[in-house]
Amino acid sequence: MTNYWLPARLHERGSFLAALIAQRLGDDVLGPIDYWLEMPERLVEEPTRPQTATRWGTGFLCVDLGPDDHQTWNRFSNLAAEDSDPESVASRAQVWRLPVTPYRQNCQHLTLNDTSSAVSVVDMRGRTVIDMTTMWAGPLCTEILARAGARVIKIEPASRPDGLRYGDGDDGSGRAPMFMELNRSKEIADIDLRYCVEGGEFHRLVRSADLVITSLSPRANENLGLTPANLFEINPKLAILSISAFASSSNESDWVSYGTGVHAMSGLGWRDNRPLTPAFSYPDPIAGLEACLTALGQLTQDVSQCSRVSLDRSTSSLVEP
Repeated sequence: MTNYWLPARLHERGSFLAALIAQRLGDDVLGPIDYWLEMPERLVEEPTRPQTATRWGTGFLCVDLGPDDHQTWNRFSNLAAEDSDPESVASRAQVWRLPVTPYRQNCQHLTLNDTSSAVSVVDMRGRTVIDMTTMWAGPLCTEILARAGARVIKIEPASRPDGLRYGDGDDGSGRAPMFMELNRSKEIADIDLRYCVEGGEFHRLVRSADLVITSLSPRANENLGLTPANLFEINPKLAILSISAFASSSNESDWVSYGTGVHAMSGLGWRDNRPLTPAFSYPDPIAGLEACLTALGQLTQDVSQCSRVSLDRSTSSLVEP
């Protein structure tokens, strides 16, 4: 039987961040924090569990594939079969843009995300946020801002829907409970960022926005022309927040990964000389809460106009002293 695991400090950290958010908003828009930290458990009777660690050569890999990755993984794994080093295989898999990471044994102690120590109340009414995030961390951040009064416009093209939309509990209508809860206070804009043109709808939204939040990979942002330089040309006063798997200072800064892959890399997922599978992607809600605090700091100019929150730094906050 699989031993699903969660870090001991998850609820302590979540409660601390939630209290800071309530202080800055002047209102507790979240309610009980356990609900947000345990959404897969709270909203679905039998949530899909992360895949257990894959033994590979001298160690283990987290192979956290999306629905479109399986054929690519099969081709890649055949080519990499003679490579017994999980670190090497994971690095090679990233060239194929596969969310594959090695299980590491030593816990990371990274500099934490910059969430600002400001305590002034932020009025979100009249603020406009463009939400280019998917899955859990980014949508949690933007949903909090929306519930606090901001106008949040989620960019979700019909051709590339949010990965949670058809997730656990969906009946085929694209209304999975977790997706609906994380996005119920937002406007949805069917805009394909691959085909944006100057003067088009996306540019008009950016021109009138206060903040853009993206969870696209750094490479995807570059390929789509969504770099800070390009966005500042449209709106010099815009604040930009990027949510990524790994910090910009890390060797894996452009790696593709989800929360379970970050868990594997963090060292938290190693106990008694074996890898442990988490019950769910716990780095996401912590990163989402930290991203919300960073966004509030940007809006009051207490945090850099262009900032980045990473899941690996969020996970580092859960390492026990």
